[in-house]
Amino acid sequence: MKRMQQLLLVFIFSLLFAVTSYAAGAGKLIDFLVNDTGIIELLGSKGIKGAAATRAKKYVMLSLSSLNMMGDRVPTKIELKKIITSISGSADDLKIKKQLTELLDRPSEQLSKKDVVSAMNNLIWLANRHGKRGAIVLACSACVSESLSRHGFKFTLEVLNDSAAKRVLNDVLPRRPRDLRNFLNEKMTSLGLGDFSRATRDLIAPEEERSLGLFLGLYEHGSKSQKELIESILEVSKRPDGKVELLDPKNPHKLWKLFTEDLDQDELVDWSKMLKKVARDSSSDESKKDAFFAYLKRRAGDDPTMNEWLNKIKIKKCFFN
Repeated sequence: MKRMQQLLLVFIFSLLFAVTSYAAGAGKLIDFLVNDTGIIELLGSKGIKGAAATRAKKYVMLSLSSLNMMGDRVPTKIELKKIITSISGSADDLKIKKQLTELLDRPSEQLSKKDVVSAMNNLIWLANRHGKRGAIVLACSACVSESLSRHGFKFTLEVLNDSAAKRVLNDVLPRRPRDLRNFLNEKMTSLGLGDFSRATRDLIAPEEERSLGLFLGLYEHGSKSQKELIESILEVSKRPDGKVELLDPKNPHKLWKLFTEDLDQDELVDWSKMLKKVARDSSSDESKKDAFFAYLKRRAGDDPTMNEWLNKIKIKKCFFN
């Protein structure tokens, strides 16, 4: 009996030591990523705490679940390594995959804050490009969360509740990046919105392709109010000759990304009225950006909160490059 008690005490102390070591930061990056409490511990050790850490954990968990093709759960370490290894695609995909792979097995104490944030950015990026179907879409953290962008996070994952958006993301858009690009090219051509294949990265980055797909899908499957907003965005996209160029270097807007978050009925109507006004006020392609911000400035007036938001979206280039 005494021997059993001694063995039990050794086991308990070993377990406590393991837990203490884990909490103190021992382990590799991958050990923390597949554990929701581990993510918070890791972020906290790098100076990212509070709401920013909670939101970052949410996006990591969403990314892991999206990448796991065998269910909605977070994959194990072994499963995650297999998932990352299996990813193929463009040069961008392979570059992001390589960067993430190099960090996953690195001990946490050897990781800088920049390393941790970079790994999470890359994980979110890959989930957006290679995850399974679902009502999840990538958004720019700089235009969504100041607390996240301040720490260096580039992206957020938004779970959309709108029924039309969910239908497009789940049933209309192809999942594989190559198939999605073909979809975008065919849809833009058939709808008379310009030539997707000629668009440069500053007009549409690889991680934004799913957001553009959502816009094009809603063009056909959206609600009446969503379609009215889309029509107003296309009005802003018209060149002097009346031809629509959605991805136009002379008028480099990204208003099609408005649908990466759920807009209620009032917001849809308000944006539609605003953009129709912007289209009427602009006399040339070059003036649409000026007309957009002039309208918002009139709306903001002397309101400090509105003016702060206006300055942020202008500096962050949320809607116009």
